[in-house]
Amino acid sequence: MKFVISFLSMLLIVTNSVLLLFQYHVYSSTLEEDGASFYYEQEIELKLKSNKIIVKQHFNNLPKEPMTILWPISSENRSCDLSMGESCQRLSEDLTVFKEGEASQQSISYELPFTETFQDGNLLSGFLAKIENGESSYSTLHVTDELKRGGMWVSGLPIIGSASLNLIDYSLSYGPGDISELYWQKDVLPVKYEDDYFTIYSQKDLSKEFITQLQELHIPNKEHVSVLMENNKKDINASRIAFIDSEDIATVHRELIVKNVLLKYGMDSSNLLLAEVISSYLVNHPIGSEKAVWMYETLNNYFTSEQLADWNSKVNRNRKLDAEKLDKLLSNTIGLKTYYFTLNLQAGKEYFPLLFEDSRTVYINELQQEDMKVLFKDGKVLFGAEPLLEVLGYTFKETEKGLYVQNDTRAFRFPIHEPFYVLNKKRFDAMSEPFEKIGSDYYIEEAWMIRLFLVDIEKQDKRINITQSALF
Repeated sequence: MKFVISFLSMLLIVTNSVLLLFQYHVYSSTLEEDGASFYYEQEIELKLKSNKIIVKQHFNNLPKEPMTILWPISSENRSCDLSMGESCQRLSEDLTVFKEGEASQQSISYELPFTETFQDGNLLSGFLAKIENGESSYSTLHVTDELKRGGMWVSGLPIIGSASLNLIDYSLSYGPGDISELYWQKDVLPVKYEDDYFTIYSQKDLSKEFITQLQELHIPNKEHVSVLMENNKKDINASRIAFIDSEDIATVHRELIVKNVLLKYGMDSSNLLLAEVISSYLVNHPIGSEKAVWMYETLNNYFTSEQLADWNSKVNRNRKLDAEKLDKLLSNTIGLKTYYFTLNLQAGKEYFPLLFEDSRTVYINELQQEDMKVLFKDGKVLFGAEPLLEVLGYTFKETEKGLYVQNDTRAFRFPIHEPFYVLNKKRFDAMSEPFEKIGSDYYIEEAWMIRLFLVDIEKQDKRINITQSALF
């Protein structure tokens, strides 16, 4: 046992020394927009017992400034790691901050209790402490299992070595980046292919053609990804772990590109749709779910060549992206306000169209409207129907037979998807539909609004004036 651990430790020290210097230089010199304020390295020791995990976490190359510690929510018995001598001198009494100081290495320890029996296919997430506004550029992971469960532990880091000894099972992994998840399964899959970007684990030998295709893949991974060539039976969704059950190079390419985007832009698995859309721009063709393909093609059909170049440049310059940030970038590229990414992410399976919002303030009869939306869609100008009509003195009601809009003297009925409307019991043909439902709200097209509800519209640089006609 001592020989195996000594050998692995010596291998770790030699390799780590070189890689740490390289990684620290690379990560320190490539801070981009919205990136971390600083980078650190970390070494994690996990000791698995029957009902808990004991964690010792060592932070290296810390800055001198004070830093807030973000402990795992479920962690217990938080403390300084006293075994590391003076490496806790910056830890505050309430254990929430590393205080300002010269010491660049600090160590903490805590426990993660098991609420359920550890099962085959378990995925741990959110189990490590973080430092606010910081990001780990390099991680080393020691896993010691006192119950000798066997199996394999996968974190996305390259596995350097493992050993089954008399009293414990032990594995060592290290590489660039952070650790977001830790996955365990009983079946051990041997490594069939490995390079700087990913490791492929599989029970079957990979064909020569497939290996050649893997070697020709150009994936700009920021961090290493572990690929398990088997069915994702537990529906695991992890940032640095992929399950692929076929030797289809297109599938492998798509999965790895999307994983890379999740890592590169600091997205979690809930942002998979966004990552697929961004991935499509990286490879310059649509990939991912049907909705992601639709979103990508919708944008491409709208962009001019100049806007497309500007959009790609903006996306590439950022380090952190989410739906809100993507909407800001898209709004800036096109020059109109949009919530395209936010609304589609919130809509689930529903497709939300590409809409742009007029940023000018709306006034109705000289009264400023705080919640009045004006949208541009497919060459049409749409006004939020219900708030508009309410201010104009109408009631607005949606029924199975259509929309009913009325005041003391005028009563309208607008059937759903029928080419006519009724005003005071008189039928009129309609070449287009006055109202359009977007999400849960109805909008009225500008020309129909003027014609039906007798208003005048004056548009200025910073405001839109709507006034009821003097004939009303």
